[in-house]
Amino acid sequence: MRTVLSQWIGCQRVVYNGKVSEEKVFASQRRLLLASGEIDVKTPLDRCYSQFKDDALTPWLSEVPSQILRNGADRWMDAKQRQLKKLGRAPRIRNRSNFNSVLISSELFRFIDDVDAEGVVTKRLQLGTEKNPVGFLDFNAHRDYGLPKQITVRRTGRHWWLSFSYEHAAPEGFVPRDDSELAYELNALDDIDLKAATVGIDRNVKDNCVATSDGRFFALSPTQRERLKRKELGANRLQKRMARQVKGSKNRAKTRNRLASKHEYRSNVARDFSHQTSHSLVTDQANDARAPLMLVLEALKIANMVRRPKAKQDPTTGKWVKNRAAQKAGLNKAILQSCWGNIATQIKYKGHRNSALVLSVPAAYSSQECSSCGHIHPDNRHERQFVCQRCGHEAHADTNAGKVIAARGIKAVRDQTVVAKSVKRTAYKKRKPKIDLGQELSGVPVNARVSHGEAQAISMQQQSKQEYLVARSDAPTTAPKGV
Repeated sequence: MRTVLSQWIGCQRVVYNGKVSEEKVFASQRRLLLASGEIDVKTPLDRCYSQFKDDALTPWLSEVPSQILRNGADRWMDAKQRQLKKLGRAPRIRNRSNFNSVLISSELFRFIDDVDAEGVVTKRLQLGTEKNPVGFLDFNAHRDYGLPKQITVRRTGRHWWLSFSYEHAAPEGFVPRDDSELAYELNALDDIDLKAATVGIDRNVKDNCVATSDGRFFALSPTQRERLKRKELGANRLQKRMARQVKGSKNRAKTRNRLASKHEYRSNVARDFSHQTSHSLVTDQANDARAPLMLVLEALKIANMVRRPKAKQDPTTGKWVKNRAAQKAGLNKAILQSCWGNIATQIKYKGHRNSALVLSVPAAYSSQECSSCGHIHPDNRHERQFVCQRCGHEAHADTNAGKVIAARGIKAVRDQTVVAKSVKRTAYKKRKPKIDLGQELSGVPVNARVSHGEAQAISMQQQSKQEYLVARSDAPTTAPKGV
């Protein structure tokens, strides 16, 4: 079974990479045609994969079902559509580290429940067709599920994972509402009820990864911290061992799998911690009587916070000076291991599912501001203790920061500055080629990056440019503004 699934993964990756390479060839052809003055430039944008099957070059592609190859082309098409909608980057060449899964459609699998003599039910997945079965795969179902139309089998190190999505009805009485509607309802509450229904969340990198305004703290257990240290030491030892082994040998493959399992444990712990923490914050297990109606987070730019420091050069001697890159690397590692981004993402969709408003407020001076009187001063905080220099308010520093964040969220609701977010969650802005109105058709740069959607727009712009030049042949040299 492992050999067959590995073969399916490799063949599907070959088709995906083949479509990526094919698209690069088509893009080069489009640039050449546009440079030569062609107006109607059309290149294929399809899901064809038969051109990659060759008995002489790729005979092993014929050994897998055709549905596996078709799904590889489908995965490329999905990535390409996301690029055209400006939701992601262009598809790129993948390897075993970032494309180690296979998409299987409903023609090649079916779920079976085996019941033994004692009445124990075993969930099994049968792969292959009825005429050519591949085998059975046992899995643990965490909850009741419906029948999916496609599944994904993924390999990480020495473990295999089965994942799928299925349609299910929304909970009874659930009405999806946007942020503006939730903020309008919260604004109708009085100050006492709104404060009781709001939870401020402060995230840090030291002992407590997450602290709330009501005095709760969430962090990894001592056992998990000890195991992570041992896994890190073991990963360093295996990394040195693998560097001395021969590439392509079986011993190196065993070492690589053991190394992958060490890194996998860290990612599993981080995923488990983020899910449990976000679930506890949204449902408020400490107060079963009432779940929070608003959760307020700091608007942290994590991508900017984990960037490497720029190299510094002495202006007089020209030598490179110390820029504290090693210390910054340790801070970056601590930030990434604290799961700030995962916790925020999961709180947002879980809060929306529970009809709770999730806001992000500016984080400036939240650790130095007093939650009682609002005084801001660096001397207010001493490590984990907060003592206000004006009013003498004492509290845990992270709890005080959580209260300050909650107060800023309440102020945003009272000021009615909460607006509904757009449906598009992510975007990738690609710089379009610049075309001057006074430029000849043949002057379009050959190296201009033109996609399928941009080729038609550029050809229309060039055609309108020609009409403009003909109509304005007797116009003065200086064109009016707005033309």
